[in-house]
Amino acid sequence: MKSIKDFVIIKDNFFEQETYQKIINDMLTLNFSNRHTTVGKKYQNPAQKIYFNVGLDKEYFAVKEVCKILKEMGFKVEGEEHNYFLSTKHAKMTPHIDPCGLNCLIYLKGLTMLNSGTGFYEYLKEADDFIISRHIGFKENRAIIFDSKIPHASLQFNEVTGTRYIMSNFFKQIEMD
Repeated sequence: MKSIKDFVIIKDNFFEQETYQKIINDMLTLNFSNRHTTVGKKYQNPAQKIYFNVGLDKEYFAVKEVCKILKEMGFKVEGEEHNYFLSTKHAKMTPHIDPCGLNCLIYLKGLTMLNSGTGFYEYLKEADDFIISRHIGFKENRAIIFDSKIPHASLQFNEVTGTRYIMSNFFKQIEMD
């Protein structure tokens, strides 16, 4: 087994086109709720006001497809949480880590542009601040698979950005064959 600590993997065309279109068609019929008020105390912070989500069951067809693809890629995944997220422009960067081992973030719907993507950050102790060290632009059906302990955030705080829909998949396991 190989650890993916500190890894960021990008996979374009994550879903086959037919599956991707089925996901988009279904997702756009769902009711998104403001994450700040619906997901419990561990997420109750002002940064969550810009996120709207729909929780997804492990038996949901898109969740099963994500798990199948990751397994085919050699990942050993367990203990997962899955959501569709809708986010819009926000005022500042919000670097954070996730309470899991692996995040498989899939860009679903939005404008192809850097400022709607994801930034990865390093914490500078001497400045007590985060600096961006890597950035990945938004492109529909692109997956970013990464160690959830790498500080990261949406790049939607920039002046020119777009609204985006994503699917975020949180897993405990972060090893692969």
